[in-house]
Amino acid sequence: MPTAGIEKLYAARLTSDSAAGLIYDTPRYLPLVTELSIKPKYNSAPAYAENRMVDQASEFDSAEIGVNRYEMRSNESAYLLGQDIAAAGGVIDSSGDEAPNTGILYRAPLRRKATNGIAAKRYGIIYKTQFDPPNSDMKSLQGKPDLSQVPQLSGKAQPTEWSYANTSGQEKHPWEYHVDSDDPNCPKDIDTTWFKGVYIPGIAAVPVLTLVSSDPVAGSAEAATSANPKLTFSNSLSNYGGIVLLKASDNSIVDVTLSLDSTGKIVTATPNATLAANTAYLIVISGVTDIYGQECAASTVKFTTVAG
Repeated sequence: MPTAGIEKLYAARLTSDSAAGLIYDTPRYLPLVTELSIKPKYNSAPAYAENRMVDQASEFDSAEIGVNRYEMRSNESAYLLGQDIAAAGGVIDSSGDEAPNTGILYRAPLRRKATNGIAAKRYGIIYKTQFDPPNSDMKSLQGKPDLSQVPQLSGKAQPTEWSYANTSGQEKHPWEYHVDSDDPNCPKDIDTTWFKGVYIPGIAAVPVLTLVSSDPVAGSAEAATSANPKLTFSNSLSNYGGIVLLKASDNSIVDVTLSLDSTGKIVTATPNATLAANTAYLIVISGVTDIYGQECAASTVKFTTVAG
């Protein structure tokens, strides 16, 4: 979903980045932002065999970050670039300047409406960026107004030294995080709390993969012969091809087409022919796995169609 501009931008200096955690100072508002660009760079290495690509390794390198502001005051420039404030005002650019690592926080509206009819918004953090001083372009107006000559900061975002372990136990070093206001897990008060500090991500607990419900329900004796059995699981699935529909009397396979809904949780088994009347069927669930690598316990759902 595309964003529709950018509304707010804050910056917070990263004062400590270690295995123990991330520490930032209080985020400060950077007014009049006109553009934020985030361009991730990945290094990829393909492997070829039998005259075709058979494997590929891809790893995050860094991200090019661009910030355009309508204006940038001296104290903001010194904060972001490590410059010194002069006694008479203004900033001094020096060969010894060292820009600090900075966290960038933003809010951007999205092109979709939330369920309450209000435009959804994206809240994001870039954890560790070091900026370079902006170019200065000063051109003659040539007889017409030109307000495009605005300060343009560019820098690189890198992964943090701090890391977390995901649900598979893999160690990961974050560089960016974002959440949309219409995400079911998004805090309801995010608009008033987001810019008060830098959110450090944690991994949500993964629910065990289970069969939540079936339609027809197990034991039903009133299923229509035109039924397209549906199975609802607790998590989004990565593999569901092992689900089969059998005629209970002889365990013969009934030809079905399996499909997954947009949530990734509901599997529909559409028979390629009408089911027989007054007949018992078995939905056999085996080898079903979710996006977290968990496998659902094997089970069977038995139902019977109505008499003709």
